[in-house]
Amino acid sequence: MTGKLEKGLSKAKKIVESVLRDLGVDAAGNEMESVVGGHAWQVARGSADIMISLVPGSDHAAGRIRVVSPIVKMDKGISKEAAIRLLELNGTQLPGVAFGLIQRDMVVLVSERTVLDLNRLEVQEMLNMVGYYADKYDDILVEEFGGTRVFDLE
Repeated sequence: MTGKLEKGLSKAKKIVESVLRDLGVDAAGNEMESVVGGHAWQVARGSADIMISLVPGSDHAAGRIRVVSPIVKMDKGISKEAAIRLLELNGTQLPGVAFGLIQRDMVVLVSERTVLDLNRLEVQEMLNMVGYYADKYDDILVEEFGGTRVFDLE
């Protein structure tokens, strides 16, 4: 089974690079440091920075593709009200993506799946959905709960 799992990650890398090329992005020029045996890229989609990671699996689990966009840095960490709102949005408004937190003050959007049987359309959709919802919700969340759009931090 390990051979199939490794092949899945190699195939996924080719798919991601192809999708990035079609978007006019130099995959090699946007590659970033990754976990051992994995691959990662950072790309801009509208006002969103998006990180695409291919993470190797184990002997018993396939590798994963993970698409993440940090969208809002909360000045004083996440409030209970903001956390509840994010969970409500996850449950009602976000098909294929979800809000998450990094270090209690960075709101991110995430989409993830196995690399097995991954195809171009799925990678394109992951990028489009994360980019769309990042662009949509960064302003809304800042207006509702304060903080700073990550786009404005740079």
